[in-house]
Amino acid sequence: MSDDHQDVFGCLRGRRKFAVGVDVFEDVDWVQGDERPMATVVLAKEFQKNLDLDGSLKPRAWDLLRKLSSDEDLTGLRLKMPKGAKDSRVRVARVTDNYRAVLFAAGSEHDQYFVLVAIHEHDKAYEYAEQITMRLNPTNGVFEVLRDASADVAVSHVSKPQEDDDRPRLVPYTVDELVGIGILRELAEQVTDLREEDQLQDLCLNIPEWQGDALLDLATGSALDDVRRRYAQPDSIVPTDADDPAQLRDSLSRAGSQMQFVVVEGDEHLRRMLDGDFAAWRTFLHPDQRDLIEKDRKGAFRVAGGAGTGKTVVAMHRAVALAERSPAARVLVTTYTRNLAVQLRSDLGRLTNAAVLSRIEVVGIDRLARDIVARVQGAGPRVLGERDQLRMWERALGNVPELSPDDRAVLTPYFMSVEHQQVILGMNSADLDRYLVETRRRLVKISRVQRARVWRVVEEFTRLLAVENATTHAIVAAKAADIAHSSELPVSNRYDHVVVDEAQDLAPAHWRLLRGVVPVGPNDLFICEDAHQRIYGRQVVLGRFGIETRGRSQKLTLNYRTTRQLLGYATKVLSGVEFVDLADKDESTTGYRSLLAGPEPDTYPARSWQDEKTFVVETVREWLSGANPTTPGSIAVLASQNSIRDELAHTLQDDGIPAAITSADGPVEGAGVQVATMHRAKGTEFARVIVVGVDDDRFPSKYRLEHAGDDERAVIEVSDRCLLYVACTRARDQLVVTWTGEPSRFLPV
Repeated sequence: MSDDHQDVFGCLRGRRKFAVGVDVFEDVDWVQGDERPMATVVLAKEFQKNLDLDGSLKPRAWDLLRKLSSDEDLTGLRLKMPKGAKDSRVRVARVTDNYRAVLFAAGSEHDQYFVLVAIHEHDKAYEYAEQITMRLNPTNGVFEVLRDASADVAVSHVSKPQEDDDRPRLVPYTVDELVGIGILRELAEQVTDLREEDQLQDLCLNIPEWQGDALLDLATGSALDDVRRRYAQPDSIVPTDADDPAQLRDSLSRAGSQMQFVVVEGDEHLRRMLDGDFAAWRTFLHPDQRDLIEKDRKGAFRVAGGAGTGKTVVAMHRAVALAERSPAARVLVTTYTRNLAVQLRSDLGRLTNAAVLSRIEVVGIDRLARDIVARVQGAGPRVLGERDQLRMWERALGNVPELSPDDRAVLTPYFMSVEHQQVILGMNSADLDRYLVETRRRLVKISRVQRARVWRVVEEFTRLLAVENATTHAIVAAKAADIAHSSELPVSNRYDHVVVDEAQDLAPAHWRLLRGVVPVGPNDLFICEDAHQRIYGRQVVLGRFGIETRGRSQKLTLNYRTTRQLLGYATKVLSGVEFVDLADKDESTTGYRSLLAGPEPDTYPARSWQDEKTFVVETVREWLSGANPTTPGSIAVLASQNSIRDELAHTLQDDGIPAAITSADGPVEGAGVQVATMHRAKGTEFARVIVVGVDDDRFPSKYRLEHAGDDERAVIEVSDRCLLYVACTRARDQLVVTWTGEPSRFLPV
């Protein structure tokens, strides 16, 4: 397709700023060459997705965005209206020689809006522009971009149910009821015939996002009135005229609109975007997310949800919202792993300005504990790793001769480590008398006599630590918690609000610490958790530590990252296991859903370890240079052990593929393919992921099982299932799982 479409700058005059040169208006208020008033720029999520596919376009896209939002002359953009356009407001703008941006010009002469909806190659951009129209939904005022016959195209392959199909309808409402909340009529007519969720998800791929989410909500049991309220403002006047700036602003402020469109709010907002990128999590929020972020709470609040449901997004936006409400408020954001804390700190810097950020402290929970203890008691001894702790527990057990053979069958090094961390260090002012009567929930049962012997082993363990000038993270956390509940707590560690991400991994002493650094009150603790990603520690009950969330919790079920094919595969890894959340309630994956679609996960049963490594190299090379190439940094190779990780990184590097081992501070930007342990990958995401070494020796871990008693093995197996679930859910688009020998029984059949 050539550029012989109507040139917006081909004529000299035009009534509306955005329509300069389009000689379709009677009165003339702006002449090319005059200073153009500032315009409002609106970005669509589709625009961001297109940029993610080709990062080289971003600098030119930024240039386009700056020109549109400033008072610069737009002649160089070569804005054109396609001849066959169905919407007279659609425009195509030059980004590079081969790429064009598709946008709408709306608003009025003195209050202009540019809505950037996509970036495509030249011909595809014109084809796309000719097919789309924009509107304010006549029922609820949500801003929408519709593609010609989008509903029909989306479901052309969905067959009608047989007349004798007596299965219940997926969405139990009439066409008119669905149209009454804003659903397209042609879409509603298709929906009312559906019996299978996969058909509904296929149908929702090419329609306004809020409509797809609304239909899935209805299919999973939400009431019609609840859905109406969630995505619109039912008691307000409905805006319908996109050329009226006031109505357009009203439309763009509605919850359903903000799922797909964001208004660039001035130079500061634009500057932060230019410093980072178009990451969707910073700009497009679901109404449920926005409610969690903005609403005041009477006390501690808990958010549950699976991998990819946006918990971390909500946590970061919540921290910023709390800091922005009061110029004096101090907010602590904490999590279990160091690399996630580093990532949170970096991402928060792109969400707000320096003044607000200065009142938000982001730190890993163990680092917070060490800092508090060091400020009060000075630098402490070295901290032992997990394996060194188990060896010391083994020594301590060997130094207590009064243990019977039956005792030793139960009181293993693994048992002692768990008992010390989960029970004893979670107590206030622990001593033998209190320990003998302490409640122990969901742990291996032991007698009162055995508790006394446990205490004797703990005393010996403490003596050995002193001799070795060593300690553990859990002991440091317990010391910090004691300080936090005393008058010695430093002023610098007293906060008005605390936001916790990946809360399921925190130990009892961590919760005692957090309860001590923030006073009980409105908006004190905001807690995000996923019981299915509990790969450190054990389940705890928040009420034990004075943190009450009854009646103040919400579950997120819509996945924003992972395709439904990958989500289905990953959740099957957890099959047959019961999970309990921080409120001691059953937690399941029922209701988790995704509107994203992609290929099914691939598996590769290697003949040998060398064959497995060769396959990884060939797969990565194909991803980098095949039909749909991706950048090295968007690929991850995940392993269960450091030794396997290191060998894979060297194998890739030896084959000329840029690769880097993910550090404790997170992925190494610009260093190539990320090679990481599954634990280190927690909190990250990549377009394509290979999970290596998923055999029956490692899942479940034979090493951990050999050091555990009979009653503890089931817990270890659940933990390893969670680890594999975490690894599989790091992928956005494509997942490959490999093994040598017998595959893990955790893998879906």
